[in-house]
Order: sequence, then C-alpha cells, then structure tokens
Amino acid sequence: MAKNEAITQRKKKEKKDPVNIIAPLVVLAIIYVGLEIGLRVFDVPAYVMPTPTNILIGTIKSFDIILPDLLFTIKIICIGFCIAIPAGIVLAALFSQFDIIVKAMQPVVIWLVITPMITLIPLMTLWLGTDPNLRVIVVIIQATPIICLNTLNGFIHVEQEKLEFAKSIGASKFETFIHITFMNALPQVFTGIKLGCIFSTIGAVSADFVSRGMGLGDRIIKFLKYSNFEQSYGCIVLIALIGISLYTIVSAIEKRIVLWKK
Repeated sequence: MAKNEAITQRKKKEKKDPVNIIAPLVVLAIIYVGLEIGLRVFDVPAYVMPTPTNILIGTIKSFDIILPDLLFTIKIICIGFCIAIPAGIVLAALFSQFDIIVKAMQPVVIWLVITPMITLIPLMTLWLGTDPNLRVIVVIIQATPIICLNTLNGFIHVEQEKLEFAKSIGASKFETFIHITFMNALPQVFTGIKLGCIFSTIGAVSADFVSRGMGLGDRIIKFLKYSNFEQSYGCIVLIALIGISLYTIVSAIEKRIVLWKK
C-alpha cells in the first residue's frame, strides 16, 4: 500500500514539474533561432535549406493544398498502427508458448525489422494494385515485427520464481500468462509500441514516395518539382510532428498503466 502511494506521489510530482514542458520548448527555441541566424548569416540558398521562418510562412500559405495529403497520411498511419499493435502482441504471445517456434520465427521477424520497406513497396504495388488505401498493409508489415520482437523479448524473459509461484497456487497456464507473463512484459510491450510509431510513420511515407498519387511523401516530390522548397521542408516537419504526437500519446498511456516501471 505504501509502495503504491509512493509511486502515485512520484507520478504527480513528475506531472506537475514544469521543467518537463519548459526544457523541450527551450531547446526547440534555441534550434529555431540558431538555424534562423546561421542560415541568414551564411546566406545559405533556399534549395539547400530555407530559414525556419520561411518554412513556416510557406507551409501556412500552402496549407489548403497540403491538408488533404496530411489527413490521408495520418489516416494510413493510424489505421495501420492500430492493427499492428494487437497483431504484434498476439503473434508474440503465440510464439512465446513454444521454444521451437521462438527459435524458428525470431530470424524471420528480425529480417522483417531490418529490411527497408521501401525496397519491397514496388513489388507489393505490383501484387496488390495501386489503390492508395492499400498502403495500410505497408504500415502493418513495417510496424508489426518490431512490436512483436520487443513483446516477445518480454514474454520469454520472466523471472522463474514468479512462474513457479503461480504454479504452486494452482494458477492455470492462461492465468499465469495474463497475470504474470504479460504484466511483467508490459515495459517491453510499450517499448515495441513506441518503436512501432516510428516504423509506422516511415512505412507510410515510404509508400507515398514510391506509389505516389496521395500523401505527404508524394506532396514533397510535387513541391520539389516546382522548386517550392519551403513547402517541401514544411511537409517534412509535419511528418515529424505526426510521429512525435503518436510517440507522446503512447508514452502518456504507458505512464498511466506501467506504474512500477521506475
């Protein structure tokens, strides 16, 4: 009881600590001002890198053009990511029940993690067609393995004493998995999900670059074609913001669920 109260108090303190909000904002402000001054002082051409202010102005002016592609990319990332989470966890749960499956499938999962999805997208387009909505499949294939790999690592590294204790009190295999294995693995599960945010964003934008037609990746190429460098960089910033937003949401959920992590 006292331990739970201590954890709750620590969480409240971290939440109220203004440094957690102010520090990142100060760093962003320093980067913004530093780039603005440096690019102007050294007269860096816009095609190399526009100033942050020009990127902001250009993005705002063209936001009505960017918005449909932005919404499309967000849709593809969110749908694919939401499917990849349960898929990765379920696969890891199935693999973890049998040592032979872990040994057999782990190299395959690692291969899927390290293979750049952009190299497979042309083949997938050939197999599945050019419907932009099918890019969800790219996101699922990109994010599921990394979620599965981290979750599986948590499932197979459980303290033996806990498993023996569950067995000694008559817990079923399912009850042991839910209450011991799964709860013990939650930090690794959330690590996989957070990495899945990044991989989902990469997968969606890679599909945009290759398949074209819709999405922020395609919009970047279109802007570059007409030398709209500020808008191109603005799209890159928006892509980063999507990934950061997803990561922040998952981290916030993790803090509310995995209270014992620290």
